[in-house]
Amino acid sequence: MKAVQKLEHGVGYLGYVEVEEPRITPGSVKIKVEYCGICGSDLHIVGGFETPTSPLPIPFTMGHEYSGTIAEIGEGVTQFKVGDRVTGIVTKGFCGKCRSCLMGDIGRCQDAINIGYECDGAMAEYICMPEGATFKLPDNVSLEEGALVEPAAVAAHAVLENVDIKPTDTVVVMGAGPIGLLVLQFIKACGAKTILADISSANARLELGKKLGADYTFENDKCNVIQEVRALTFGKGADFVFECTGVDIVITQSIMMTKRAGTIVELALTSAEGSNIKAYIVAVMQNMRIQFSYGHNLGTWQKTLQMMADGRINTKDLVTHKFKFEDFDEAFECNDANKIKVLLHP
Repeated sequence: MKAVQKLEHGVGYLGYVEVEEPRITPGSVKIKVEYCGICGSDLHIVGGFETPTSPLPIPFTMGHEYSGTIAEIGEGVTQFKVGDRVTGIVTKGFCGKCRSCLMGDIGRCQDAINIGYECDGAMAEYICMPEGATFKLPDNVSLEEGALVEPAAVAAHAVLENVDIKPTDTVVVMGAGPIGLLVLQFIKACGAKTILADISSANARLELGKKLGADYTFENDKCNVIQEVRALTFGKGADFVFECTGVDIVITQSIMMTKRAGTIVELALTSAEGSNIKAYIVAVMQNMRIQFSYGHNLGTWQKTLQMMADGRINTKDLVTHKFKFEDFDEAFECNDANKIKVLLHP
């Protein structure tokens, strides 16, 4: 079969190459991939990012946001059949016995590895995944929408599991990318007043944010968003700010618009090396809480799929571009001003 692989360390080095088709093992399912999304972390990897403690397993197949149909089931699998439409958590190799696994937090298992950057991922014709990491798609959730369950679960984890948002709260989302727009929807599900901000070139995303429930939107490069937030909160600042960009100046703005003892939730990877955010001293002196949020657990996926099935979370409108796997270079380089989510497919 063919797959989109990272072939060398460093910037670039993507290729659409022939690789061995994965073989089914006991307790796993073989999935024919229908769609795989390009995540911000994929762009970081193509840009040369890798952690010192976990170098990339070159060469490897990219991608971890996927949907597909089951093509084959392994020995002992009881929850699925051939033809089922599925998606799945990004983790495989987990032991199923440790404290983390027993609590449903399989990504924290010491044996766990993550597809798409620690082992082969889903930008390929087929992928094999453990039965316990696979979820059936609700009948009213399409395969396109199914490829966005993973980023939706990231947003759900940040909003529903890491903080306690009340209907009386004012919450700011900084960044109207896919994660920011999903975070917005989960915040609205909590009943809070929501403010969405991004730069003017992302106006199409801000307009979609209004459709998805934002009470206020601001073009961050055309106004003083800190003053705007404080004006809307009678001078006190936001109860929560979700920072979804990883850009130093936006992190600084997030701190400066948060109320005393408020909470900043950081979801993004910092885009620049050697970040020097002096505003952290303000966060310390005003007793703010900075909550980092990463990933999700099995329970998060169940909540996310249920809310998607109930029509409370809209992923369909986030998909703006689709490319074939063989056109991966065009997909990764897409700079359309209206781009939100890019999907690859066979």
